[in-house]
Amino acid sequence: MSQTSKGVRIFRWFVFLITLGFFLYRFVDTAPGFFGAQFRFLTIWAMTASLVSAWFMVRLAMGWSTSRHEVWASVTVVMNATVVLMYWKIYLTDPSLFYGDGGRVNAWHQEYFIHGLGPALQAFDALFILGTFRPIKRIFGITVMIPVAYILWIELLVHPLNTSPEGRVTAGLPYKFLNHLDLPGRVQFYGTTVLTMLALMATAWGIAWILRRVGWTKMA
Repeated sequence: MSQTSKGVRIFRWFVFLITLGFFLYRFVDTAPGFFGAQFRFLTIWAMTASLVSAWFMVRLAMGWSTSRHEVWASVTVVMNATVVLMYWKIYLTDPSLFYGDGGRVNAWHQEYFIHGLGPALQAFDALFILGTFRPIKRIFGITVMIPVAYILWIELLVHPLNTSPEGRVTAGLPYKFLNHLDLPGRVQFYGTTVLTMLALMATAWGIAWILRRVGWTKMA
């Protein structure tokens, strides 16, 4: 599929602008007084990666750059898929694990974009237009590095420098349910999350491989 066709340009500008809008809105919508602000949440790490990836795709579509940034786009897909899977699994089990009893749930349009439409748009571009998941060794390495960096961020800085949300065991970790877990419990959850990311990476790689085999992404 041509990376510079009119349809691709329109699509990529739409994805970039709507992602930028929701990204900027989080600066206004996030409750003040927390160290790390909205960047306490893995969701926002994924949205930031999505915004950068969307801009890379706009540059490619407009002919402003020939760099495809496949690794970045691939890792963004994995991050988004992890956020979506973990969010809906926990939310559908018990919303209070995220928001607490009577906690404020974000506006529906924000929830469905961040945990649905936005990641779907990024994945569609990466898999069906750009054709990604080829330099798998680099993708694997960064896929492992990101959750490790995030875990260190929330455990060593966010946790000790915030006093809420509060849980049954501790306080200050960004997600309510994490504060219900002791350190061994959190380590187990973090390990499960990393393995989930690797499984999603392998799934996305398989889809990308099939698309190349059937000739959908001929530039791959």
